[in-house]
Amino acid sequence: MSTLADYYKKLLLWEDQPFVPLVHAWDPSDVKRIACEFQSGIEKSRLKSCPVPITPGSSNQSVGNQVESFFIQLVGRHLPSHFLEKCSGSGYPARVLREGIGGRQFPLEIKATSDWNPSDSNRRVLTSSSDKLRKSFGPPFRHLLVTLCYEKNALDVFVTHVRFDFLEPTTPVNIRLEASVSHKILSRGDHSSTPI
Repeated sequence: MSTLADYYKKLLLWEDQPFVPLVHAWDPSDVKRIACEFQSGIEKSRLKSCPVPITPGSSNQSVGNQVESFFIQLVGRHLPSHFLEKCSGSGYPARVLREGIGGRQFPLEIKATSDWNPSDSNRRVLTSSSDKLRKSFGPPFRHLLVTLCYEKNALDVFVTHVRFDFLEPTTPVNIRLEASVSHKILSRGDHSSTPI
C-alpha cells in the first residue's frame, strides 16, 4: 500500500511537474482546535436532530450531495473562527476550510455515506489531478477529509455522526491509474466513430 505522500510524488512525475510536497503533517494544536470548533458547531447547530431536506426521488448520490450542502450551510454558520468555502473549479478539493484570523487555507473534501463500516473496502476517490491543489493552495498542504454518516427512514434523512480525518503524508492510500474520455475528447479523436 502506498502513502498519500508517495501518491503526490508519483502524480507530479506523471504530470511532468516539478516536485513540491503536496501533503504536510498536521500540527497537533491545529487538529485539536479544528476538531473542537467543529464539535461546538455541530452541537450549536443541532445538526443531528435536524431532518435534511431531500428532493423526492433523489438518487443515492444526490442524497449524499444534499446532505453535504445541508452540513455546510447549517454547521458553517456556527464555526466561530473558520469558514467553509467552495473551491472554484473542478476536481479536488471541492472545499476550502479557511481561518478567519491568519487566513490559512486547508484543502477540505466532504463525503457522505449511509453506512460507516471500518471493514468496507469500497473505493472512495479522494484526489486525482494536482492542478487545482497547486493553483489554489500554498504550502504547507494540510488535508482534511470529512465523512458525513446519515440514516434514512420512511420520512426523513438525519446525519448521525461526522468523522474527521486529518490526512498525513503517511496516510495509506490505494493508487489506480485511470483513463477517461469526454464528449469533447471523443469528438476530436482520430479514431473512427459512427453515429446511428
